[in-house]
Amino acid sequence: ILNIGIFKKLKYILNFGKASVDKFIIEDVRKEIPSNSRILDVGAGELRFKKYFTDCEYLAQDFKQYVAPDGGWNYGDIDYISNAEKIPVTSDSFDFVICTDVIEHLQNPELVIKEIFRVLKHGGKVYLTCCLVSGVHQPPYHYYSGFTKFWYEKCLSENGFKNIVINKRGGFFAFYAQETFRALIYFIKSKKLVHLFFKPFAVVLIPILPPFLWWLEKSGLDGEDLLYESTVGYSVKAEKK
Repeated sequence: ILNIGIFKKLKYILNFGKASVDKFIIEDVRKEIPSNSRILDVGAGELRFKKYFTDCEYLAQDFKQYVAPDGGWNYGDIDYISNAEKIPVTSDSFDFVICTDVIEHLQNPELVIKEIFRVLKHGGKVYLTCCLVSGVHQPPYHYYSGFTKFWYEKCLSENGFKNIVINKRGGFFAFYAQETFRALIYFIKSKKLVHLFFKPFAVVLIPILPPFLWWLEKSGLDGEDLLYESTVGYSVKAEKK
């Protein structure tokens, strides 16, 4: 039912973090990558973007060690099983690198940026996404809660990238719409006796509170107030000098 009409929009709002990454790669990045390009997906995991690049040479890297407690994680066909700091390819090998929601799971993210620079051809581009704030996920391989736009600017520029473009994936209210949904889901899924009282209220509020916060987001009420600047994360583009 969440794939029909107004419910499809609700699905997007409730799953905004992941959905905004998908939108960035599928609608934005895909338009910039021509056919027959050579692409490396760093930390590719389940290869959720591979089907959108069938006209390209799409290769995947991952360390392939994470095991989900519920068994709900299945790696795709990984071409390079390795640490992202040392990918077994020659320098200047790829036209484009994609790295989505990965660097928070890497112990030395700056070294991975250096490695991405190495494997890119001159003039090649990298497309990065990562959360700004997150709860622990994919344990024990989760080392950072997120990265600010200032980290991207400093790390990418100091490691040989230019034309750095950083965009927020939603603002203050989009972030809190996502977190409100998570809080309500917590009550629904909780098996604690004390939370039983809250379950009916959580079920009722899910289609009300997050969409209301999303409406505030689209109304632009957070403006550019740095005191309240927040986002689910950033979408980043950069070019190798």
